This record gives sequence, structure tokens and C-alpha cells, in this order.
Amino acid sequence: MGSQGSNAGVAEFPVGAKAEFKVHDGLFKGTYASRVEDLRDGMVALAHPMFKGGLLPVYRDMECEVISEDSRSPMRGSCVVVRSDLSSPVPLLWVRISGPVERVQRRRYLRVSCVKEFRVFPLEVEHRSPLSGRWLRAVGVDLSLGGIRFRLAFPYRLSREDSFLGMLPFGEAGVPAVLRLTRVERTADGLLDCGSSFESIPGWSEKYIIEFIRTQELNSRQGRDAP
Repeated sequence: MGSQGSNAGVAEFPVGAKAEFKVHDGLFKGTYASRVEDLRDGMVALAHPMFKGGLLPVYRDMECEVISEDSRSPMRGSCVVVRSDLSSPVPLLWVRISGPVERVQRRRYLRVSCVKEFRVFPLEVEHRSPLSGRWLRAVGVDLSLGGIRFRLAFPYRLSREDSFLGMLPFGEAGVPAVLRLTRVERTADGLLDCGSSFESIPGWSEKYIIEFIRTQELNSRQGRDAP
């Protein structure tokens, strides 16, 4: 391990904590599940994020963000990629923290019930078979500022990292968003239960989602859902 001084910032990311690795730009823009595996010399070693069954492509000095769980609220820090280490039993991605580590408001990751209908369009299906895609009816399950979980009837196979274009049920005309799947399971009744993160969403739409989350928080204390 490095000295206490060299680890002053990274010490906010406890070894063993679940983490998210976020890429803000480029072809692989999105949020990827990970875990904090080690801290050394001012760097954080993450379980190497995965993409479509393989290691997420990264390059030296790639700008990114790490968010890790904490007993009080998540910790977030901007970082740059240093190197990949494929010689470890668990492939590692070493990143160097490049800015202050800050605590994230838990509201940003709070999930609330969101039983609302909305439309989604499977982008991967359209890519594989042009003109075969169509808008589908989805029903929300829960929502946070980071993503939405939903269910839909869909006979074909979907995979993590597949993307949907969605029209979220907020505001007068709906909110367009690109949803990247983080989890897909088929339920006993044949529906697909999909967890997704917001890969792309207009900045102006956040106020509608925050308002909905606040309303749901208030209504949950009173035993009812938001309309």
C-alpha cells in the first residue's frame, strides 16, 4: 500500500464496496457496474467493467467517474484511466482520482415506485434487422435520477448493454431518453423485467423527475402513489 498521504483522496472509496464506473463521452458512454478492489499510491483499483460479455475498452488518460457505496451516502470522484491489469485473479482497472471526492445526495440514487406506462423502441433490434423495430408498451416499476426499471412483453432475447429509445411519462409531451439495460430477467408470466440507466437524457428533464421523486416520497409516507 502507498503512504497515508498519497491515499488521502482514494481512502473515501472503501475496498469491497460496490461501485459504478461512468464514461461520459464517446462510443462507450454509459454506467458500468464494478467493485473497489484495492487502493494504492493515490489510485483506485476497480473490478474491470464489462461490456457485452467482454472487458470494457478503455485507454490511458480516458476521463471517467467513480461512484462507490457508503454507509451514509455514495461517494463520487472524477478520475482518469491509468492502466488495466489482466494478470490478477480478477481483472483490474486502475484509475487515478483527478478531482475532489464528494458525497452525493442520496436522493439522486433513491428509487421510488413508478407504475406508469410509457413507450420504448428497441435500438439493438433495429440495428440487427433494419425496419423490424417498433414502438412497444412498457410499464415502469421504479425510478431514480439515474435510471428506470420497467417491464414489457417482448418475445426476443435482450442482453445487458442493449439500448432503447424511450419516451418517459413526464411533462406535457413526455421526455425522450436513451436507456441502456443493466439487467434483464424474464418473469414467470413471460414479461421482461429490465433495469436500465439513463445513457442520454435532456438536462431540462431532470426537474420533472426530481418533482416526481419528491411527490412519491411524500405520498409514500401517506400510503399512496403519485398520479
